[in-house]
Amino acid sequence: MSKLRIRRQVRLANRQLDLGENPSLNSIQAWIEARRGRPITIEELPTMKGDDLCGLCMTYEDYISVVHATPKSSWHLQQIILHEFAHLILGHYRTATSLDLTKLPGFPDTPLQVLGRVSYEDDAEAAAEMLADLLSARINHHPPAAPNDPAGFHKVFG
Repeated sequence: MSKLRIRRQVRLANRQLDLGENPSLNSIQAWIEARRGRPITIEELPTMKGDDLCGLCMTYEDYISVVHATPKSSWHLQQIILHEFAHLILGHYRTATSLDLTKLPGFPDTPLQVLGRVSYEDDAEAAAEMLADLLSARINHHPPAAPNDPAGFHKVFG
C-alpha cells in the first residue's frame, strides 16, 4: 500500500471515531470495547524489556489484553497503548500479521490471536503509528478542565 493510501485509511478511521468533546485513553478504550464487544485489560509486563517490543495485543474469547513494557514516561505509556488501540481500530486483528499461538507463559488463557509484526516497515505498523499520533494529538489538544477555574482562565490561556 502506498503512503498516500495509508494516510487516507488512517484519516478516515480517525474521523469515524466518536470520542466526545474531550477524548482520553478511557474514551478510546470504551469506543473499541463497544465495537469489539469485549472489555480490554491493560497491564504492565515487567519481563518485557521494551527494546524491540514495547507493547502487545492479544485477543481472547471474553476479553482483549494489552500488555506493555515498563514505560520511560507517562507519554511513552500513552503512545504504546494508543499504538495497540490503533491496530484494533484499523482492523489489523483480521490481517495475515495476526499470529495464532498456544498458551503463552505467564498468561492464564490461550489467546485466540496475538497481533504480530512482520517488520517495522510494514503498512500495518506505519498506519498504527500514524493513527496513534493522531489520537495522541486529539487527547492532548483537549486537556481536562482545571478544577477551581470558574472564570475559565485555563480555557483562555491553556
